[in-house]
Amino acid sequence: MDKKDLENLSVSELKRLKESINDEIENKRTRQTLSNENRKVLALVWVAIGITISLFRYFG
Repeated sequence: MDKKDLENLSVSELKRLKESINDEIENKRTRQTLSNENRKVLALVWVAIGITISLFRYFG
């Protein structure tokens, strides 16, 4: 939005815009947190798979 667009908004519209922006920021943080957790879980799964394969080869 241009500065002129913001100047023409009423106080209630500005509050709604601010709330909308804050909601989007919070949603982005949540998605990033979930993404980081998913990466950690995926790494642990690959480690477990690697250990399992190694054990089968060692004892097999």
